Amino acid sequence: MKNSKLLPDSILFFFLFVGFALAAFPQVNQTNSPARLKLVSAHYQQVIGPDHPDVVLSRNFSGFETGQVIKLEDTYHMFVNEMFVRPFRDLRISYWVSRDALNWERRATIRESIPGRSPYNPRSEVWVTGVEFSEEENAWNIFYVAYRAGNEAEGEIARSDYSGRIWRAKSVISGMKGISGPYADMGIILQPGEHSQAWEGQQAVASFNPYKVKDTWYAFYDGHNYIPQSGWPTGLARANKLEGPWLRMPEDFNPLPIVEEFMENAVITQLKNGKYLAVFDSFGDREIGYSISEDGLDWSKESRIKVQFENQAWAKEGNHSLRTPLCAIEEEDGTITVIYTALMDHREEAFYAVGKCTLAWE
Repeated sequence: MKNSKLLPDSILFFFLFVGFALAAFPQVNQTNSPARLKLVSAHYQQVIGPDHPDVVLSRNFSGFETGQVIKLEDTYHMFVNEMFVRPFRDLRISYWVSRDALNWERRATIRESIPGRSPYNPRSEVWVTGVEFSEEENAWNIFYVAYRAGNEAEGEIARSDYSGRIWRAKSVISGMKGISGPYADMGIILQPGEHSQAWEGQQAVASFNPYKVKDTWYAFYDGHNYIPQSGWPTGLARANKLEGPWLRMPEDFNPLPIVEEFMENAVITQLKNGKYLAVFDSFGDREIGYSISEDGLDWSKESRIKVQFENQAWAKEGNHSLRTPLCAIEEEDGTITVIYTALMDHREEAFYAVGKCTLAWE
């Protein structure tokens, strides 16, 4: 009888102890500890395709590739490359806006490549890859890559991109409202030279997307070697101010061990829980790649996620038909909006359209 009387008190003490323990050490929820992303919804067709009125009016014959989408209050602002004649050759940077990320309106041309692609034209191609606001300058900054063509006389591949230089342009109108431009070129902030690293290869510097960690700016930048052909590695550069000067991280840090072979054009977002999410062009059938970091420096191995449902897929199958994610915007409800480019299926002439999907943490 004595033991049976003590049993309920012991159980009560146990539950009290567990309650105090849970209060002192709360469970980490899925939002604070994201593991994998899942596809919640995907628009059944492209949101900007070849029949869009502004595409027709601007005479964009081949579509879109690379860029970044920024959300300010209730408006999405997209800076994206238009391949207006030949895919990946005739380029201009354009500016679009939308209230719902579905219905888009073209507002301006920001930059154009210089006609006459050649080894002696350092702006044969221009690719926008990063958009950030500088509180110190009270101005928006866009970062874009300018390439020259290969020189066959020197053993280079004429159709490939060489000696990428990262240009910084700043909004002429100060404050947040200056995002729509116009933009003034401020100079080259990263380029090939004496500080280049062996892994960067002949294409670098390719792609540049800054993000801030406490008081320091970091940026993913890409490289690639054509002869002999190598992978497509990504490294980090750092600066105390967005306008620079920018310095490469040491060679014992670069390149980042995120992928084995290929990643390009990463866009980095700081989530509301403080973690960092990078989305990027990757291998995979209608997939994008992503990586997560606690501190903005140590990044997880690549994961991939499909951004179209099989029964509503409008992009071609295979590696590189699904191209580049332009954003990973964390919405008020915790979902993530992704805008991306992809090669349309069932078309005689290639057109890289803009698509939209919504992701969430499992």
